[in-house]
Amino acid sequence: MPMSDLNPGRLVVLSEKECWDLVRSRPVGRIAWSGTEGVSVTPVNYTVAHGVILVRTTPYSLLARDCPEREVAFEVDDLDENVHGGWSVVLHGRCRREERSSEGNATWVTGPRVLGLRIDVRSVSGRRVEPAPGH
Repeated sequence: MPMSDLNPGRLVVLSEKECWDLVRSRPVGRIAWSGTEGVSVTPVNYTVAHGVILVRTTPYSLLARDCPEREVAFEVDDLDENVHGGWSVVLHGRCRREERSSEGNATWVTGPRVLGLRIDVRSVSGRRVEPAPGH
């Protein structure tokens, strides 16, 4: 559909509670950071616990080498192209190695994901695009 045929939706700022509820509703997000290879973004599956994002990775991954002790962004979203709506939540925080076991966080890929990482979230923001009437 050409852009000129679209009915624009309405942008709504989400509350912090709505943001956390949406983050908990999805299994995959993306970690973004500025590291040794410039700006990087990696999709990961994750769990949420008490204002913390938990992921598991391999100890030799770029994520494992670059992220601990750095500020990172974590983004989760959902889009519906049919109705031209969706939402996006961005969390910012410091990434650290996770000392506690992350075994409950099942990974989607093969291989030993023995290194736990945690993002101690310090800020949360989110927006929703509500479809225009008639979609």
